[in-house]
Amino acid sequence: MNFKVRAARKEDCKDISRMIMELAVYEKMPDQVKISHEELERDGFSPNPFYECLIAEVPDEHKTKDGYTIVGYVLYFYTYSTWKGRSVYMEDLYVMPDFRGKGIGKGLMAKVAQVGVEKQCVRLQLSVLDWNKPSLDFYVAKGAEDLTAKEGWHFLRFDGQSLDTLAKEAPKD
Repeated sequence: MNFKVRAARKEDCKDISRMIMELAVYEKMPDQVKISHEELERDGFSPNPFYECLIAEVPDEHKTKDGYTIVGYVLYFYTYSTWKGRSVYMEDLYVMPDFRGKGIGKGLMAKVAQVGVEKQCVRLQLSVLDWNKPSLDFYVAKGAEDLTAKEGWHFLRFDGQSLDTLAKEAPKD
């Protein structure tokens, strides 16, 4: 299928927001999505953006029944490993169901890898839900290592009240 991958623009945030919700539904957590397209605009398109995003776009003749030509996205940002140096973290990779199996997901992920290599990143990291075998198999087939199985790492999070409580324990200036 003919598609192109390009850098997201501010005006794409409504489509990105739509697909974030589609991904959340697929991951059985739609109630967890609290971000708006306005926040995506602010956080991705300010002078110091928190993330970068690429979108997959198909020509009009392949648009969805609802008229969408933006059919996938990958959202990523940069991190740092004290052992290895620069890293890129892929937060989301999503392709609408009717467009899967056509190379779009691979194209989006490969473009993030290319951007990372150009910025001298030594790692592309991501997380996958334990039940999401199709995605896990896709990443492993492309060469990703499952560090939970290989090295025993656990991915942890502070949010909400636990984040607020921890922040209140910070030393006073």
